[in-house]
Amino acid sequence: MAVRETAPGAPHEPSSLDELSIRLGELRAAAGSPSYAEIARRVGELRSGDDPAKVTVYDCFRAGRRRLDDALVRDIALALGLPQNAAAALGERTRELNGDRMAVHVDVQVGRRDAEGVVGRDRLVAGIPNAPIVILTGLPGVGTSSVASLLSSPQAITVQLRGSEPGQRPADPVEVLRRVLGALGHRSMPYDLARLRERVAAEVGERTIVLEDAADPAAVAALVLPGVRYVITARTPLSGLENQQGVAGIPLHRTVVPPLGDDDSAALLGRLLDASPDDPALLRLVRVSGGLPLDLVMLAATAARSPDWTLADLAERFEWEPASARMRPALETALATLLPEDAEVLRLAALIDREFDSAVLGAMTPRADAALARLAERHLVTLDGAHVRMHATVFAFLREEAQASFPASARRAAVERASDAVLAAIESDPDYAATDYATVFGVASAALEGGSERTVERLALAAHPALAQWSMWAAAFRLHELASRVSALESAPEVALNVAVCAEKLGRYDEALMILHRVRRVATGVALARTWNQLGSVQRRMSRFDDAMRAYRQAAAIAHAEGDLQVEGRARGNHADTLRIVARYAEAGRGYARALSIAEQIDDTLNVSIVRTNRVLLHISLGRFDDAEDELAWLLAHAGERPVPHVHAVLTSVAEAAGDLETARRRMAIAELAASEAGEYSATTELALLSARLRAADGDITGAVSAAEAVLREGMRAGSPLLETDAGNTLAELLLAAGDAEGAVRRAAAAEEVAEATGDLAEIARGRAVRAGAAQLRGDAQEAAALWESSRELYRRIGHRLGR
Repeated sequence: MAVRETAPGAPHEPSSLDELSIRLGELRAAAGSPSYAEIARRVGELRSGDDPAKVTVYDCFRAGRRRLDDALVRDIALALGLPQNAAAALGERTRELNGDRMAVHVDVQVGRRDAEGVVGRDRLVAGIPNAPIVILTGLPGVGTSSVASLLSSPQAITVQLRGSEPGQRPADPVEVLRRVLGALGHRSMPYDLARLRERVAAEVGERTIVLEDAADPAAVAALVLPGVRYVITARTPLSGLENQQGVAGIPLHRTVVPPLGDDDSAALLGRLLDASPDDPALLRLVRVSGGLPLDLVMLAATAARSPDWTLADLAERFEWEPASARMRPALETALATLLPEDAEVLRLAALIDREFDSAVLGAMTPRADAALARLAERHLVTLDGAHVRMHATVFAFLREEAQASFPASARRAAVERASDAVLAAIESDPDYAATDYATVFGVASAALEGGSERTVERLALAAHPALAQWSMWAAAFRLHELASRVSALESAPEVALNVAVCAEKLGRYDEALMILHRVRRVATGVALARTWNQLGSVQRRMSRFDDAMRAYRQAAAIAHAEGDLQVEGRARGNHADTLRIVARYAEAGRGYARALSIAEQIDDTLNVSIVRTNRVLLHISLGRFDDAEDELAWLLAHAGERPVPHVHAVLTSVAEAAGDLETARRRMAIAELAASEAGEYSATTELALLSARLRAADGDITGAVSAAEAVLREGMRAGSPLLETDAGNTLAELLLAAGDAEGAVRRAAAAEEVAEATGDLAEIARGRAVRAGAAQLRGDAQEAAALWESSRELYRRIGHRLGR
């Protein structure tokens, strides 16, 4: 009897399991109503003699079932005469009706997992214990599956749970275990969970079970069998799994799989592209990937589809593409599975920056704290103390999402709340802007993007004192540049003045002068006093010492008239330091004392540090090394966590001047670190010359000469005769030590010429001493003696220790 592909009276697909059972009943009636035992026998024939139990067959025809075995439904339909395609479609429909398709359609494979080509995970894998349950988590695309392959047995059972896909419900453990048995070759399988667990445990043997993309701890616990090793990949750490029934007491280990480092990323991409991992263009590609293996694989695939493109072409293209372009599908999936409030918090965070103070995010939304804990579990953020941090690719993706999700007014309001929080933090903690600079700059950038110009100004001005205290001049310059983009000079002279201060500290003297002269024409009162003070500092760096001292006196007079002791004290301290440079040591000492008295009176800790540090240089010139050491010890004791690069540089100078080269080398390492963190130009160049002299003492004359030449070129480029004379004489001394008398004389004479023009008497005496040494090297004792005497006489006249 022919059977129709569509059962009688059922022109449409079943819309529920009950309708599907009715459909099977109609097929049975159309086939002559064979008994359930007969249907079981026919199914057994289809399955090569593996008959299902007749009660199991009967259950498929019974209404009220929560789920049906899709494979059995398909085979019953075949046994009742339905064609192959129609029977397969009915089985597929059964899977759909059992629940959300992907949650139930669990994919199980048995066999070797491909671990070939996995790069950079040896150390990670070596640190993972051979625990019965290992859980691997990490960012989307980080390669947890690859690590699972390295940890699995040669013949593994891989179960794709697809737990992180949007809208999925946890897969039914019965469904999973039945599919495991099916993958192992069994056709007759129980529905009872306890019996299924016994069967699977007996059949698994030495194989590792790899559960991919698990999401629900309770569902995973039902799959854990005693004596079987599991490797589980998941977006979250499956918190509480160890407390689930059947898992309690079983050793469990969690590992976070991090992004690859640059070297390992280069090795992987080099292997994928058959290119050298040292190729500069390949390294540029590595940087855009953020160490995500999935992104590296997609980069390689794009390269394979573009055979006419060089690696440099590809690097240029991907450097301009958004960092999230290739990873967008994976990240969209991750975002879609979040609670709505968590997704909102994540987008709000992306309005600011990749890393910032989590308290600021708390000011933007009261949901932040609870959401961040959940987001950290999914590795979409990292919580490091009081800071929230995002991977560069995740941040780039979320930045675009935030721009598209929130209207401009909502973005502005959120950033204003963040700005208020930052300003309050700066007010309560004087060091906040320095210790949390990334937060301040991120919020200021967001405010600028949102058109809140006044907010950018307020943040820059509020942050400046701390950044100056910590010598973070490059950071301060970046922040004030943001404010200067939206501030007219006339309306915000303080911003422009701070830009000039930073420019001077960074060695950008011409730029600083240009800004200061513009500010001087519009500033009044204390702002004008500050402007004159800063003009003096730039002119001093350019060795215009008379102009500098006039500017400092003008600044002190205006500040005194305005009653601003801070600016007056700083101007007087700078004036005293200029007197030291021109070798008017007694006057300098009195000036330092007056400036220090004012600074201590008003508790101006920054100027106390500056004056004391500069006074150490006076002690060195006068040979008072014990006084210098005592002064520096006090400075370090009161520096706290600040890098104070100039203090460390002077400490190194004291040791070198006293002939203690071992201490000088030790201090040099600390000083160079502090200077690199601060980006302070004068300290960096001073240390470069100190380093050159120490290298020469260690026998590396060639390297020392090269370093000194570089500083000399920099001094000439920056227009700083002060640096030019110091570097020139240092180079002359090094050439003399190398036996190059002619070169030493040439460099010393050039340095003397500049020093004479600027009135730097100490450098004139130093240059003559070098020329005396060169004359002695040539065998001209008479000229050598005359030059030595001239040098010593000049040193004596100015009261320098070398004249004694």
